[in-house]
Amino acid sequence: PSMLERTRSRIDSPYPNFLITLLGFNMRQPLPLVELDQTLYDLYSLDGGNPTEIAHVLALAPHPHGSVSSSLPANTKYTVQSPMAPKLDKDIWARICLGNGSQNHAFMSGPISLHLFDIDPPEQDVIDGVVESPPGAQTDARRVYSCLIPSQRPRLSFIPSPAEFKPGPGVKVSAYPPLDFIDDHPCVVSQDVHYRLLSKRDLALSGLPTPPTDVIDGRLSPTEVQDKSAVKAESQRIIQAVRDRPLPFVIKFPQSLAGQGVFVIRDHATKASRIQLLETEVPRMIQNLKSSNAHLSPVSLLLQELVPSDTKNLSFFITRKGRAVFISCAEQFLDEEGIYRGSILDYKRQGDFEVQHRVIIDQIAAHVHKHGFYGPMGADIMTDDNGNKKIVDLNVRLTGDYMMGPLRGHFFDRRGLGFSYLITPLVILGDRDQFEEKFARELIDGHIIVVGWARGKLGQSGRTVYSVCSVVVGGTDRAGVLELVDRINALALAKPA
Repeated sequence: PSMLERTRSRIDSPYPNFLITLLGFNMRQPLPLVELDQTLYDLYSLDGGNPTEIAHVLALAPHPHGSVSSSLPANTKYTVQSPMAPKLDKDIWARICLGNGSQNHAFMSGPISLHLFDIDPPEQDVIDGVVESPPGAQTDARRVYSCLIPSQRPRLSFIPSPAEFKPGPGVKVSAYPPLDFIDDHPCVVSQDVHYRLLSKRDLALSGLPTPPTDVIDGRLSPTEVQDKSAVKAESQRIIQAVRDRPLPFVIKFPQSLAGQGVFVIRDHATKASRIQLLETEVPRMIQNLKSSNAHLSPVSLLLQELVPSDTKNLSFFITRKGRAVFISCAEQFLDEEGIYRGSILDYKRQGDFEVQHRVIIDQIAAHVHKHGFYGPMGADIMTDDNGNKKIVDLNVRLTGDYMMGPLRGHFFDRRGLGFSYLITPLVILGDRDQFEEKFARELIDGHIIVVGWARGKLGQSGRTVYSVCSVVVGGTDRAGVLELVDRINALALAKPA
């Protein structure tokens, strides 16, 4: 049977199956269905909430320089800055964000309304007349959620265009990120408010405990940014503050994701290279100022004191009445450029982590709830030399590792696996069938869960299949989970230069 036929058979089956080879003969084995300890549906039900009135819309991160799929136009109001975004074509970017990333963020949705975006088929498939039906991106997403017990699968739909998005009467939208066209629909919290809650600038000025930060705000008006000489002068004014700043420190753009707009500066060589990057990105940020977004203060640069400690990823839920429910605390893994690549979670330490961070979680909850927000969110916390907790980022939205805490029952309670690790995004050659055949035993044993998958095609012929995916891996201890992570990461394609 074709790959598509095999994929469909798995989705239609109550148990996703695949073919494995053991002891020299073929055997069909069921993958265990995953049962989460709690879902967003459960959390939205707390304190008088109603999960049936919530619709999540996820795009993860629109490309800062344009649209990546015909289903989602580029934002012009809610702009982002991602100077360290991978240099990839739009087809790959769409599969990273609209496909794999959005699926993984929404893995613990439960039966709430979840809207993902359609992804354009590979160009060569269109030319060859072999476009999948139903669309491959939809098949991939449904297959990801088919590993959940039926009662915990999201009510999934796909957005072919903004005009065709219809959330239904009485439904409030929670979008991540804020999207221009969602302004036309009722939201859990105004998108203007949400955008500002996501702003690193607004966090620095919020009064919450953050490292000392200098905020260099833009001074030009939307009319003035049309003047190239004014933009050049304004850019140099902002960048000069970076030149004058003594080492060490951190540079932050106001709106970015996964570390793509955050630079840790410890030496003069790094400072010089980042200033060169700012020469391009700061003018671009300034020129994105418009009359529609000037009130949101989208033009700024932050220079922050460096806190010499590791970062804890907190995930928690703000109920409709403002109560903070602890979900998990994980440790970030960053690559050599400071870009987020994964999280590791120790299930045995979660109770201690909640106690250690309860005060700052409650402070954050009070801050966001007074602005009308409720729902899933996270925060990145560091501890200074005096033992004080400092907020270095507020993620007022679903976080990428939000599902790791509610997988405690699956990994720890039922299998004795004390650690889990999220790998994302992982870009590999081949499709999901090939991955499952390679890691058959680990999948059957429940040591690997696929939480995001999106197929594409690349190469000179445009016919070489690749996949962008996210997997959560369990291990009895830290060394054990990292050993399996290394085996999976060995499949990764090299990053583009």
